[in-house]
Amino acid sequence: MNLQATVPELDDAVAGGVDEQVHAFGDGLVGIVSQPAAATRHATALILLNAGLVHRVGPFRGYVQLARVLADAGFVVLRFDQPGLGDSRAPVASEGVRDNAIRAAMALVTAETGVSRFVLGGICSAADDAFNAADIDRRIVGLLLLDGLAYPTPGHWLRHVLPRVLDPRRVWRQLRSMLGGRSSQGSFRDFPTRAEARRKLADLVVRDIRILFVYTGAVYRYFNHRGQLAACFGRAAREPQVSLEYWPACDHTFYLRHDRRRLQAAVLGWMREQFGH
Repeated sequence: MNLQATVPELDDAVAGGVDEQVHAFGDGLVGIVSQPAAATRHATALILLNAGLVHRVGPFRGYVQLARVLADAGFVVLRFDQPGLGDSRAPVASEGVRDNAIRAAMALVTAETGVSRFVLGGICSAADDAFNAADIDRRIVGLLLLDGLAYPTPGHWLRHVLPRVLDPRRVWRQLRSMLGGRSSQGSFRDFPTRAEARRKLADLVVRDIRILFVYTGAVYRYFNHRGQLAACFGRAAREPQVSLEYWPACDHTFYLRHDRRRLQAAVLGWMREQFGH
């Protein structure tokens, strides 16, 4: 499947075909709805969750640009600050608080636009939150997982270790890092166990949830080959509901404008293919 689509040249100003409005909603939440100015719109909206501790604009304003590209193409997009992030109030953190915030976000979009089907996702921890929350509500019909969860496999370790073993300079740098007490594997990600993730992906496929995985070269420590997705998750990863993009030359935050444009094109192409009706 070719997910690349032609995207318009959108600068920081809202394009003529896009309306945006700030909303305070739920329990102290703040977000911005981007929607097509015309009355015609697609029946599925995208909700973007915070990438780590980054404000709802996303890394290098990537969420702003993606939201406007999709809205220009007829999709409603909400990018909002989850509890305790950006402009949203900080309650006691819990899984229930996160899930209630997502439900409040869906209710806001439906009240404002009439759209009641949702794709959930974003970058890094946003992908983790989306995967973990995918089964909280039947209105969630898709997941956008950018550098989301994956698990090292024997093939991954072979691809990861061999180049370093064959390069003495890399071995020496790794030894110096270890002797200096620096860890190269620190993680703040909220991954379930691999067995839990396999079961959940299989359940999502049975529910016909459409999923786009995009991995960059920044997560090579746990994902470094297209074939690794099926090795991680089994047969469900090969089902038609699951789409995969692997961009080893791209960084985690889509720093380069070219990479953000590539992401916009891929997400727009996928949204049109799966939800463009």
